[in-house]
Amino acid sequence: MIRPGFETTDPRTGTRSIVLEGTAEREARGWVIEVHCPEGAAPAILEHVHLSWTETFEIVQGTAAYTIAGRTDTIGEGETVVMDAGLPHVHPWNAGTGTMVYRQTNEFAAASPSAVDEVLGVFATLNGLGREGKLNAKGLPKHPLQFAATLRTLVRHEGFDAAVPIPLQRLASATLGRLAEAVGYRGVYPRYLDASSSTDEGPVPS
Repeated sequence: MIRPGFETTDPRTGTRSIVLEGTAEREARGWVIEVHCPEGAAPAILEHVHLSWTETFEIVQGTAAYTIAGRTDTIGEGETVVMDAGLPHVHPWNAGTGTMVYRQTNEFAAASPSAVDEVLGVFATLNGLGREGKLNAKGLPKHPLQFAATLRTLVRHEGFDAAVPIPLQRLASATLGRLAEAVGYRGVYPRYLDASSSTDEGPVPS
């Protein structure tokens, strides 16, 4: 279980995320994280859509840009933006000087302990793979089976890339994603969640 205090940093952008509330604190209905975005950092996550989550972003420090349904706007310290389920969006990124900080609250339509740990775990895993040079310029796995396993985990919890038709992503998850898991690839590896863990499950993707 990912607990409050867990941190992970995107090596491409330097964006650092700290878990404030997780499964236990939110009764498995989401999470709260604090995200620190360095000056000049690009968005850490590509445009995407959740079919059953609402995400709320409160700007704690600095100026942020964000995109919802193709429209980009900016907000500043003390302001909040809500990204409703079903709308393609890009999380806030730094549009000013200095470090921009926001607090992100995810609310699920129903309790799902696995969604909290697996989705946060996917992004920690991607950051770990990135440190090892195993991601492409967009921050996605270079190895096709690792990509498929990552996709399968996100699709399982109704998270989709906004640039690809959802039925196609579901199909890829059910076929290539299932194959990837059958041969040992995972969307989440414990080695990227706990530096003290000796567990190293799954193949090491190139």
